[in-house]
Amino acid sequence: MSTKLTDDQLEQVRLWASQGIDLNGIQKNLVAHCGVHLTYMEVRFLLLDHGIEIAQAAPEPAPAPQASPAPQAQQQPAPAAAPAAGTHPVVPTMTLDDIQIPGTLLSGKCEFPSGTKVAWQIDQMGQLACSKVCGDMTPEEQQAFVFELRQILSKM
Repeated sequence: MSTKLTDDQLEQVRLWASQGIDLNGIQKNLVAHCGVHLTYMEVRFLLLDHGIEIAQAAPEPAPAPQASPAPQAQQQPAPAAAPAAGTHPVVPTMTLDDIQIPGTLLSGKCEFPSGTKVAWQIDQMGQLACSKVCGDMTPEEQQAFVFELRQILSKM
C-alpha cells in the first residue's frame, strides 16, 4: 500500500472496527476524519495486514412470541431483496476462476436460474466489472449477484 497511516490514524481504524463499522464505513471515515483516500481493497488489506477484525453487531433481542399463521417464515434468513408477491428469491451460482485474469485480484462467473450468465472481475483498484455472457440481469438478479459477491468477499 502506498499510503502509510500514522499510529493515531491506525488506532482510529481499530476503534471504528471495534464499533462494527464495515469496510465501506471505515473507508468513508478515513476520508472524512483523516483526509486519507484508500480504495475499498486497500482498506481491506490494511485490516488484514494489521490483524484488525470488524466486530459483529450485537444480536438484537428476539421479539416477543406472537401468534402467527406462518412461523417458518420468521425462522428463515431474509433474502438479499424482498421478492415480489408470488415469486421466489433469486439465488445465483457464483464461482471463482481457478486462474485469475491478468490484472485482476479476483474473477469468476455467475449463473442464474433464468439462464443469465455473467463474468465478473475485481481489479487492483477494487473496482468491479461485469460482462454478460448470456442474457441480461434483471434488477432482482443484480441485487442477488451483489449479495452473493459480498458473501464470497466476506469469507476471504
